[in-house]
Amino acid sequence: MDVEYKIIGGDGAEYGPATLDELQSWIGDGRVAGSTQVWRNDLAHWLPAARYVELQQALARLHASVSPPRAGAALSPVGFWPRLAAYVIDRLFLTMALGILWRPLSAWQHWTLPSLPAVLDQQTVQQLIEQLTLSTRQMFPFMLALIVLYNMLLNGTFGATIGKMAVGARILRDDGTRLSYGRALLRALAGQLTEVFFYLGYLWVAFRPDRRGMHDFIAGTRVVYSR
Repeated sequence: MDVEYKIIGGDGAEYGPATLDELQSWIGDGRVAGSTQVWRNDLAHWLPAARYVELQQALARLHASVSPPRAGAALSPVGFWPRLAAYVIDRLFLTMALGILWRPLSAWQHWTLPSLPAVLDQQTVQQLIEQLTLSTRQMFPFMLALIVLYNMLLNGTFGATIGKMAVGARILRDDGTRLSYGRALLRALAGQLTEVFFYLGYLWVAFRPDRRGMHDFIAGTRVVYSR
């Protein structure tokens, strides 16, 4: 009988069956940590991944890959002001990206920006505000998709966005392993939820000793220095 495995992912869902090679690749991708529950068909019960001898070498390589480049620095949490600086850098980059994408998107969706009238009175100002509000509502789904895709792809691939790279930060899971694309997507969506609540979840970073925001708790992540 071929040995097959299943896991309980970070989202609580069951994944598999998978071969040993596939499971080891999942460890390399950060989808499986030592505490991840793993089922093996010949044992027919769930155990933490670290209990399987055949997985211990891959888990050791994973922990080595997230070791700090500078002794004692990588596990130091990144505070509020560096994270705010990273946020501003990311927003500037996304604004430039939207500017590049504006022409094809506006042609596709028939967007138009209101022109400033020669004479401003109460009526024209009201019309201008209504036109700007309509344009913002039309563009919002695309802006939201761009932000989520940007964060998911960069955090899932590099563990950091351009802004966080600039301040020397990276995002890890609670257990110190790197993000999967699924976890990066969850964190990106949680970040948008935080912004809906007037950015209050971001303020947690300023007051908590572990410097985690609301979106970090939702996604099970932390932001630490990588250098």
